[in-house]
Amino acid sequence: MIKAVMMMNTQGKPRLAKFYDFLTVEKQQELIRGVFAVVLCSRPENVSNFLEIDSLFGPDARLVYKHYATLYFVLVFDGSENELCCA
Repeated sequence: MIKAVMMMNTQGKPRLAKFYDFLTVEKQQELIRGVFAVVLCSRPENVSNFLEIDSLFGPDARLVYKHYATLYFVLVFDGSENELCCA
């Protein structure tokens, strides 16, 4: 199941954020900041774009991202989805 779709710029400002589970606005903002700070800011260019992100979205959560120009396209899903189809 897809949990979230996000698009954010290189400064971490969300351009689009859609969560498919009910979350409060504060929790959504916390997750967006967490994805940007923990995952996207500290990753070198030559590593995989597939991550397990259990600490932010719960057990069996995975994240796929793509950096294009000044935007990050991020998809968060659980283990029932195929990582390659989400990429």
